[in-house]
Amino acid sequence: MGHNLWFDAKEKRLYLRARVVLRDGFLEHLMCSKGTKEHEAILATDAIPNQIHTVLLMTGADAGKPVQFFPKFEPPTGTAIAIELMWMRDGKVQKQDARKWIKADKNMPLERDWVFAGSQLYDDTITKKRRYAADEGDLITVANFASAILDLPIESSANDADRAFTTNTEMIPPIGTEVFVALYPRPKPAQKPAAKTSRTP
Repeated sequence: MGHNLWFDAKEKRLYLRARVVLRDGFLEHLMCSKGTKEHEAILATDAIPNQIHTVLLMTGADAGKPVQFFPKFEPPTGTAIAIELMWMRDGKVQKQDARKWIKADKNMPLERDWVFAGSQLYDDTITKKRRYAADEGDLITVANFASAILDLPIESSANDADRAFTTNTEMIPPIGTEVFVALYPRPKPAQKPAAKTSRTP
């Protein structure tokens, strides 16, 4: 599918090639498309958005629906997606859960998984063609965007005064570092068997 995106059929994982573009500041994205929103995203990639969507389906993930703001707020839905980051340092492979690169409100670590909201299609009023909204660059967001492929299933504003997420700078490698991003459905925790109840004869 290209040198920036490929699918591991055995492990059912999507891999993307990206680079670190931001280490310090407020965030609206974990990852954006290259040349779009690097001033508010940690990573940028050349991978094609609709191919990301297609391969996520191949991993077994189900697309839900993007955030809805009107008539009332409804958070995005979809399969929970684990995101693992890999890069080289001193000749050794480093691995990290992507959530470790982000600080949430009150400096707390991000604990929620992203969900496969799936972005949306719309009719371009100028070209009269159907377009995939994530082509605007909203790939993996921490602020709610209806155009996002992956979004957080909570209410998260993109307004400057209300942005709650920042970089966890000490965890992020230098600007320009090549990072391989693995995405796959988060395994559901095993359910405990129901406790047996005893009856007295």
